[in-house]
This record gives sequence, C-alpha cells and structure tokens, in this order.
Amino acid sequence: MDENRTLLTVGQAAIALERSTEQVRRYLREGRLTGQRMGGQWFINLQDLQQFTRSAQEKSSFLARVGAARTIRPLDSVIGIAQGQGTDISRGKREFLRAASRGSS
Repeated sequence: MDENRTLLTVGQAAIALERSTEQVRRYLREGRLTGQRMGGQWFINLQDLQQFTRSAQEKSSFLARVGAARTIRPLDSVIGIAQGQGTDISRGKREFLRAASRGSS
C-alpha cells in the first residue's frame, strides 16, 4: 500500500507518538492532529502523523534553544524594562526588590 495513504488507528498513532490514546484523541478534537472519523473511530493518515511529529520536534527544539529563566525572581526583568531615571516604574522596581529581600530572609 502507498505510504502516503496508510491510515493508522488511534492506538498505532499513540505508540508512534509515545503518548496515551486519550492524548491522541485530544490532539484530534483540538485540531492539532488531522484525522478522519469512520464508523465512530478515528484514523490518522501516516503522512499527517509524520508532519505533526516534525512540527512538535521543531517547537521543542526552539524551546530548548531559548532555555530556562536564569533568575530566581522572574519578574525582575519585566519590572526592569523601564529603568530610566526617576520613572515610577524604576522606583517600583526598587520597592519590589526591597520587599522581596525582606520576604526571603
């Protein structure tokens, strides 16, 4: 049979994705994975499953490159955006840092 026309069951897709069958059904309901309903059951085209896998790998690759936040207090960089002289936001940042240091000691 032509690989592009091979239909997989939810169970087969779950094994290929290393996910539960319920997770695969959720992907289908949410429209993240393309499938067809026949006789009350979902079937996924192999080519669609491969595209879904490539897309998921690209997203996880991007997140790996971004990396985790390198601060204990994640709001520091957000509050520090307007660190100009005499702005209310910069004063707010200093007050936030003072309050945070009192709370952690």
